[in-house]
Amino acid sequence: MPDDLIMPKVAWYKRKLILIILAVLLVGIGGGAVWFLKPSGAAVEPEPVVDNKALYVGLSRPFIFPVTAGRRERLVQVEVQLMVRGDQGQADAQRHLPLLESSLLDVFSRQSADNYITAEGKQAVRQEALNELNAVLTEELGTPIIEKVLFTSIVMQ
Repeated sequence: MPDDLIMPKVAWYKRKLILIILAVLLVGIGGGAVWFLKPSGAAVEPEPVVDNKALYVGLSRPFIFPVTAGRRERLVQVEVQLMVRGDQGQADAQRHLPLLESSLLDVFSRQSADNYITAEGKQAVRQEALNELNAVLTEELGTPIIEKVLFTSIVMQ
């Protein structure tokens, strides 16, 4: 009878030993797979977050200047906003605001009155202003930062 009592305990220990060996093997295989599949070399750096939100820089005052209309001169008043991307673009534009205002005044004052009347003329003036501003900023910053020149008001007398 003592043999019958000993045999079930031996079988139970064998099963427990086999389960422990299987668990250790599975953990070892899993760890090896993780080690084998990890990227080699230095740690992978996360991509920097790009600040791409549209921001607007308002100029300190409206531009008032004379333009020729046939044989007479007319006064034009233009209010402008500049569209930039990101906080850094906004800070750079604000830092160079006197330079930007001077460049815009040059562009606006060399136009004729007809350019402020038609939609095509206004678009041409905006495009010329955009090109001029980005050329000046490229000299200063090494990169253009103005995305759009927006007219928020145009009044002609």
